Amino acid sequence: MKRLIYGIFTVLLLGILLTGCSVEVQEDQDKNNTAEYYLYDINGDETALVREAYTPEESTAEYMLKDMMQRMNNKESGKEAISLLPDELQMNYSVEAPVLVVNFNSSYKDMSAAREILVRAGVVKSFLQVPGITAVRFTVENEELLDSRGNPVGDMTEDTFAEFTGNEPDAYCSNTFTLYFTDKEGTHLVKEQRTVRYKRTIPKERIILEQLMKGPMEKGHYPTIPENTELLNVTIADGVCYVAFDQMFSSYALEVSEKIPVYSVVNSLLDAVDADKVQITVGEKEKLDTFGQKMALYRFYERNDKLVVDEKETK
Repeated sequence: MKRLIYGIFTVLLLGILLTGCSVEVQEDQDKNNTAEYYLYDINGDETALVREAYTPEESTAEYMLKDMMQRMNNKESGKEAISLLPDELQMNYSVEAPVLVVNFNSSYKDMSAAREILVRAGVVKSFLQVPGITAVRFTVENEELLDSRGNPVGDMTEDTFAEFTGNEPDAYCSNTFTLYFTDKEGTHLVKEQRTVRYKRTIPKERIILEQLMKGPMEKGHYPTIPENTELLNVTIADGVCYVAFDQMFSSYALEVSEKIPVYSVVNSLLDAVDADKVQITVGEKEKLDTFGQKMALYRFYERNDKLVVDEKETK
């Protein structure tokens, strides 16, 4: 069976969570927002769904399934919106009552992770409005869709996608984080303050790591994580922050001491999250035992202030 694997997500869109996904939905202000049915497009920034009132000629399951499927496959969309499905993507369906099975062509796996989650949410939310349909299951070329861990996504229901509008005053929050990058010599850590506005539903630990992976913004600061490194997962439990990177994290493209990438992550996280230790794993199926020559993985790391230099004192 072919396996579809998608990485972690952008700051605005989460990757697949164990209990569901958070997808922002923007109201179409030019349409009747009290309509009985809706279809979904994507906003111009490709960061959120836009819903548009839909009035079927018949409200039977047979008619609505065919009509909605045709509209989405024909890439019909509003004036300022992007059609939900990319140009080459097509779908058909079969019914295993009360589950609707939506089958896509191979173009599904060509989508970015951000676009994929929007497509998934838009399709599911559309078809769950059909009478008698209580769940939607995706297949690609008749093979079940798998999540980033290689597990079947399975049946998606109205609880799969948590929804809120961007107009809610508490939908976003802003925090200032202390990120630790490296100096020119690659032997010490330097502090950089960064204020980030992000969705409240995204954990702080993920925001911190994503900002760290973007690299420094201040002159004289240098990156500590190789470009194109992928964050596989980050969770906090019992005072420990567990971080999983792909093998790119262990790349030797950066000329830095092997302690620098590890404590860059550790110090940045422990400055802001409710944890006092960090465990880092590298790799997916074949996980590394060490980072560099001496940095053992699978151990608990505490913050290391000895590596941090005060730039004011060195100037």
